[in-house]
Amino acid sequence: MRRVAYALLLIVGIALIVMPLSVPRFKSDAPYSVLNTGPDGTSRFGALLYHSGKVVPVLFPYSSFSEGNATLVMIEPDVSLGAGELEVLRSFIEKGGTLLLATDSDVGNSILRELGLRQRVSREKALTITFLNGLPATREVSGSLARGVPFVALREPSVILGAQNPILFTSNATMFRGSYGRFPLVDEVPYGKGRIIIISDPGIFTNALFDENEPFLRNLIAGLPKTFYIDEAHHRDLNPYSSGTVVIQRAVNRKLVFYYVLFVALVVFFVESGLALRFLAWSLGLVFSILEKLFGSEEESLEDILRRLEARGYDGDKLKRLIEEIETGSKLGGAHGR
Repeated sequence: MRRVAYALLLIVGIALIVMPLSVPRFKSDAPYSVLNTGPDGTSRFGALLYHSGKVVPVLFPYSSFSEGNATLVMIEPDVSLGAGELEVLRSFIEKGGTLLLATDSDVGNSILRELGLRQRVSREKALTITFLNGLPATREVSGSLARGVPFVALREPSVILGAQNPILFTSNATMFRGSYGRFPLVDEVPYGKGRIIIISDPGIFTNALFDENEPFLRNLIAGLPKTFYIDEAHHRDLNPYSSGTVVIQRAVNRKLVFYYVLFVALVVFFVESGLALRFLAWSLGLVFSILEKLFGSEEESLEDILRRLEARGYDGDKLKRLIEEIETGSKLGGAHGR
């Protein structure tokens, strides 16, 4: 019977280690959400973040960020941050965090204003006549972001006003507010020990443009801290719903299987050698001895009993004589027994 139990323990344990996992899959129809797999969603960018580091979805208003050296990703937020959230955000960046803010809305400008930045994102759109693969595009990429990037596809680019360190521009064939030239689309701003990266065309991150922009997005991610807080709490139309399950096949972890087999072997030896019973008996004895010391009572002496009876009104001398007679056996026939 024991052999059957040991075999079951071994089989069930290894099965739990290697069996597939079924996890729920959620989607959303909210634009720019990483849960949205449609053309205006950013699920493919979210998958790229997942394969590049640690991803932490933010589904509720900010209270704190457990990791300081991290990146907060905000793509087109359309719900304003409360005063408490702004303080948490400001502290997060000042202590070394990175804010990646892709926006062309008033909410994004409000965040920039509350953080004390001079940069703003224009409400007017830039008009470019440069098209590649049928899409408005630019080749004006600076620094490490340009590595392996033939062009960056745009959707409806706004312009960053008051840019400090621009690293991506529209093409030179762009008109904005009656002027021709190139205009900043991405700006990197130092902030305390951290930084803020402002992107004025959130469409760059959408699934519709992902194939064209993947090299640029990979370069962008390469320069970011690898813990990614993805802000979904400030998407007004976020409506996650279950769309079934995903089966995850787990590779066999030989080291973990080895340690589990070793554990079962130790259990078998411990039981079959009798050490388990000895250990159990020793443990119970130790417990009982501790309980006896804690709750046990000492035997009451004869003098203590007599004093207690005298306190209740009994004659102490008569009680002592009675006890002496019982001890000598005078009431039971004296020294001759019965």
